[in-house]
Amino acid sequence: MATVAEHVPNTEAPVKAGPAPVRGVVCHLIASNFAGGPEKQIVELSTRMPALGWPTVIGSFRENRPTVGVIENARARGVPTFLISTRSSFSPLAAVQLARSLKRYRVTLLVTHGYKSNLVGRLATAGTQVAQVPMVRGYTGEDWKVRHYERIDRGLLRRSPIVLCVSAATQELLVRLGVARDHIRVLHNAVDDNLSSTPLDLTKEFDLPQGTQVLLAAGRLSPEKGHRYLVEAMARLKGHDPPAALVILGAGREAERLGAQVAAAGLAEHVVLGGFRTDVLRCIAGADLVVNPSLTEGLPNVVLEALALGRPVVATDVGGVSELITPGQTGWLVPPADPAALAGAIVAALDDAPRACALAEAGRRRVAASFSFAGQARRFADLCPELLAIARR
Repeated sequence: MATVAEHVPNTEAPVKAGPAPVRGVVCHLIASNFAGGPEKQIVELSTRMPALGWPTVIGSFRENRPTVGVIENARARGVPTFLISTRSSFSPLAAVQLARSLKRYRVTLLVTHGYKSNLVGRLATAGTQVAQVPMVRGYTGEDWKVRHYERIDRGLLRRSPIVLCVSAATQELLVRLGVARDHIRVLHNAVDDNLSSTPLDLTKEFDLPQGTQVLLAAGRLSPEKGHRYLVEAMARLKGHDPPAALVILGAGREAERLGAQVAAAGLAEHVVLGGFRTDVLRCIAGADLVVNPSLTEGLPNVVLEALALGRPVVATDVGGVSELITPGQTGWLVPPADPAALAGAIVAALDDAPRACALAEAGRRRVAASFSFAGQARRFADLCPELLAIARR
């Protein structure tokens, strides 16, 4: 027998309109295990939309968890939320609950993030006037199950009349996967153009020798993030003067394998697995260099945040990273899965501090001018009428 929670959606306060006349109500739906980059983007965008005439609500899936990070963060920022709670992960009742919440909040535009949300959103909006628009942030392919779901999702996307994505590079990926180019609109990830944070002394925090140059990598510990190649690169920096150390922040199923790799390479004094932190911005602000070694990306938050905080960046040339980093102008780009190239770029950045600072400042100006949350919100508000018209058609 179904439980009460499988029939009644968890809803909060009604959507509040901003100072602008209401043009429609937006709902973002995401299946989220923790509050990471995509969740941050959704919450920040949602806080700005009511002032532009598009009050917003955020929904997610409880999935037997006591709390859901994106929902807690949204509530703390005053964004209305709801949770879908079913006994199994892909219960048909999820679509029923979503449909009820969309009706309750009078949602006109449903933006779905990820394969589960895309599927449940399609079922819930079928035969209604609610326009559903999938938002693509990239594909991880981190295990066979995710790859299977992503294949199904790509089939849905090819049948969608309109799709959003986070970078021009992601748009090109979707075209290669069979999505019609004229069905795709780009809404770049963004960052606070006035972002600031008190730098953390990383040598003291992670018990590193004074005078150590500290590299920082932050993100989910999963294969597609490429941390294993960064650890290999650190083996090439053992003799660097002054000493260099790497702090990797994040949690995930690669943690144990990375720990074993560090031990086997004799890098225990040079590589620290710092785990999940809530003060990542302070850590970024305190780093001598931020490194993003991913094998695949949409438009990475950690690079946006590092540039906004004026920190030099070495990153792999994947996804939309080249839309942020121009080699020799705003940072260093290297091929993915190439420890030698990664080590070379790191040494170049560490050994020329004045140039690294100059490139970091140019990067800060770039993101402030072109990748601000305020600009993202205006772009989305301008897109919403078009998204509604095309999705309904």
